[in-house]
Amino acid sequence: MDISLNELRQQMRLCTNCSLWETRTQVITGQGTLGAKLMLLGEAPGGHEDLVSGQAFTGEAGHQLEEFLQFINLERNQIYLTNTVKCRPTRPSDRGRYGPYANRRPKVSEIKACSYWLDQELKLLSPQLVITLGTVPLSRILGENTSLKERHGVPFFSEPYRTWIFPLFHPAAVIYNQKLKPLYWADLNRLRDFLQSQL
Repeated sequence: MDISLNELRQQMRLCTNCSLWETRTQVITGQGTLGAKLMLLGEAPGGHEDLVSGQAFTGEAGHQLEEFLQFINLERNQIYLTNTVKCRPTRPSDRGRYGPYANRRPKVSEIKACSYWLDQELKLLSPQLVITLGTVPLSRILGENTSLKERHGVPFFSEPYRTWIFPLFHPAAVIYNQKLKPLYWADLNRLRDFLQSQL
């Protein structure tokens, strides 16, 4: 039975498929409309998304997103924004910016627990292009661990999802590793060219 995007979001908000529900404030569902041709797929919500905005790609991630979208000549309302994992993965920390926890990378079990939600989003949206930000979403799409070193900036067609995939480094990784900056901007140029030729 097919469900609507709103019904899917309502189901997500009740999810207890993994232990992340115990520490989350809220489930961060995807934002955008069914007509979006482009999906931006991140790793997981951070503290700002979970505790402040309730939306994907806000806070520092939101600033990075605005810069990214401006460069490729798109606006936030033209794309669908979502994460591989819908709840904030945390670890205890006395130096967390948002409460007694800091962000961490999602575990494989958490990614698997959220797989159904992403599969349903992809099925409902049928985007022409999915831009993956970082290793976690790319590995999830491929169904195997992978390295961005060989895959970044090189679009490929995913037969299982019937869509183009464009892997990028996560913008946060570029902030922490300045050596990635020239590669990241070269990839954004390739992405802009790809969008002009394909969409």
